[in-house]
Amino acid sequence: MKPPATLFTRTRIEGLVILLVSMGYFWEGHNVPEFYKMSGVPGPTVFPLVLGIVFALSGLWLMVAPAKNGATGLPPDHPDEEAKGPRVSSLRTRLAAHWHTWVMWGVILLYLFVMPELGFPVATALLLLTFFALLGEHRWSMLLGLALATTLVIYAAFALGLNVRLPLGILGPLVK
Repeated sequence: MKPPATLFTRTRIEGLVILLVSMGYFWEGHNVPEFYKMSGVPGPTVFPLVLGIVFALSGLWLMVAPAKNGATGLPPDHPDEEAKGPRVSSLRTRLAAHWHTWVMWGVILLYLFVMPELGFPVATALLLLTFFALLGEHRWSMLLGLALATTLVIYAAFALGLNVRLPLGILGPLVK
């Protein structure tokens, strides 16, 4: 039997959180009013249900995947990683080591609040631009190109392919 210290790793806790988020997507997918559903068309329930499936599988994988020996989640040159003896880390040190992850979660939450007002295309392009920058891309031409291209592909897939009406927000008056 594994000792309790290795049973509750940061990765497994993140997997549980992602699994709980997936339950929210399933809930929202099943709560779409009948008014918005059309027979024979996938409609607006597809997006939250597909995301729920992806998040649930990802969360479950993180929860059941075998932990790597000695994996602390810190970069190799981090002071806590280089210290000899038992690893002692303060909350401040862990937050500093994983600030990209915390900023990404904050951006996702902000996206949920501003997307109805800004609209899907603008909010999604800004979200992706921020994500790509946090993941290490620094060339503005690449950042803008990737964010806009990805947003257009997603918008086309849902608006044209699945016949889902996505909010246009501030772009609405320009389209009419």
